Amino acid sequence: MEREELIDKYLQSELTPEEKDQFDSLLENDASFREDVELHKNLKVVSGTEDRDQLRKSMADFEAKIAANETKVVPLFNYKKLLVAASILLIIAVGGITLLNPFGVDTNELYADNFEPYKNVVTPIVRGENDENEEIIAFTSYESKEYELATDQFAKLYKTTKRPYFLLYQANSLLASDKIKEAIPLLEQHIGLKDELSERGKWYLSLAYLKENRKKEAILLLEEIVEKGSFKKGTAEKLLKDLK
Repeated sequence: MEREELIDKYLQSELTPEEKDQFDSLLENDASFREDVELHKNLKVVSGTEDRDQLRKSMADFEAKIAANETKVVPLFNYKKLLVAASILLIIAVGGITLLNPFGVDTNELYADNFEPYKNVVTPIVRGENDENEEIIAFTSYESKEYELATDQFAKLYKTTKRPYFLLYQANSLLASDKIKEAIPLLEQHIGLKDELSERGKWYLSLAYLKENRKKEAILLLEEIVEKGSFKKGTAEKLLKDLK
């Protein structure tokens, strides 16, 4: 069996007992073979590295070891073959990161930087008054950041009154509880009802899409917000620049 094939099978843990004996014998008695094994091990380290910076470091270390190897003349063909393979692995790794994050931004970070629950513009809260009013109770929970409780209260209020703004605040309560998938259909429903707060709904839906990595849909909504020129126009313009 060729030495290179023997090394490859060793690195893949596929040696038969007979091949293992041959490998061990060469490793013990042949200095040239030992150095070949070391070179292939370095290449495997490069291929298995997931972090981009560590990958580059491993590549540099790999080439430095070859350059410093003065006691062994590496055949030019094998030397080039190893370096080409390692270079391809580096390109694939860096390219893979680009494919996973084509916009060059972290959409989760953009969401975190821009999300804050929409303020209560519907029912001013006066502490100690109208404590039996269900709408005031719900907004009190919301302003107290008791979002899970507020979610249920707004859901009940929308069911009984059909007022669209309860959907917006229910969705905001879910977003604040990191329940993005549950918030999205409520925001979509709210926007479809076209009430006076629907532009606010578009903003929060665009953020929810970002959080779920639905960038194309987020961009379309942000462009609508900018075109409309009202709520969050400046922030939407900045987000679009970050995403494009």
